[in-house]
Amino acid sequence: PVKDLSRIKALLSDLGDPQDSLKFVHIAGTNGKGSMAQMFSEVFQCAGLKTGLFTSPYIISYTDRIKINGIDIPKPALAKMAKRVKAVTDMHCDRENFSQFEITTAIAFLYFAEENCDIVVLETGLGGLLDSTNVIKTPVLTVIGSVDFDHTAILGDTLEKIAYQKAGIIKDGCPVVLYPENPPKAVMTVRDQAEVHGSKVIIPDTSKLEITHLGADGCGFTYKGSKYTTEMAGKHQIYNAITAIEAAQIVKKHYPRLTDDILHKGIATAIVPSRCQIIRQKSPMVIIDGAHNPDGMKALSEFVATLPQYPKIMICGMSGDKDWQKSLSYISPYIDKAFCIDGFCPKTVFAPKLAECFKEAECVSLAQAYHRAYVCAGDTGLLIIGGSLYIPSALKKFSN
Repeated sequence: PVKDLSRIKALLSDLGDPQDSLKFVHIAGTNGKGSMAQMFSEVFQCAGLKTGLFTSPYIISYTDRIKINGIDIPKPALAKMAKRVKAVTDMHCDRENFSQFEITTAIAFLYFAEENCDIVVLETGLGGLLDSTNVIKTPVLTVIGSVDFDHTAILGDTLEKIAYQKAGIIKDGCPVVLYPENPPKAVMTVRDQAEVHGSKVIIPDTSKLEITHLGADGCGFTYKGSKYTTEMAGKHQIYNAITAIEAAQIVKKHYPRLTDDILHKGIATAIVPSRCQIIRQKSPMVIIDGAHNPDGMKALSEFVATLPQYPKIMICGMSGDKDWQKSLSYISPYIDKAFCIDGFCPKTVFAPKLAECFKEAECVSLAQAYHRAYVCAGDTGLLIIGGSLYIPSALKKFSN
């Protein structure tokens, strides 16, 4: 982990500080960042704004981390920006130590600035305070999603320490919108940091929320008397949505064309690959979810519990730097059989260790996993692919 942002600041300074010409919505949080980022991106695009989107990690290809109006950075543009960044890093005394994320952040800022984006939705990579994205000076607003235990070796071993890192993106006089279902300790920490910066904290009012539909086809809800739908499934997506709705009210002051109709349309159409994503409706139903920590896996298990399909089969792989045992304690009671995999990214948990968490499990290779699990789920079942955001790209070549 970096001790300060001096290296990324020096890199961007030598590139002409492209980030200073852009407007941002900056998002931190343990879970929900990607979903909210996609909601903002859809809303801003519907409003006719040229919208940059920076997310991590990539899902299928490296280029899907950097988008404008929903389109991945073209490879020639990526090569051009990378060449410019490399020319600067090669001259730097600390050139051996630049991280991939620092390089990627610089490439993204250059690309968004060169393409004259009206607004950029900027997702932190890890934490907030010492995240490379935190070099931006005056975002339109900051958003902090669900705060839970993750990356504890870097961010700290208490909720207060983790929330402090996330709240590091709060800037002087810049409003911050906070996800509604956060633990009191996290809320208090964010409020304290906001007070230091003279920033207003907005938390969605769940007493004005009525959930009307929860299903595999998405969600329906009424918030402050207005009806909304989401294509993304799971109750947690409703909380992500009302956080985005509150945030949009602030952005509206800067972009009046962001009407209520556009807000409804953007929330309704947002979809994030590998987040409770149903890629096949039946025979069997297939869901991909990159849930990789306790909070994410709890949300997935709550969704799976509502589905009638039987048997429920899971392809499961997890990273050893996550709290994988607690994560699997949420989902394993709902799984009839698991096919456990490893080796799809660095630090994966040994498959036999994962298998111990399920009532019935087999350890299989990546090449075998999809077809074995698919057959096992049969016509009436549910196949869940989850435990890491790296699994979908690893399985892609075997699942066609």
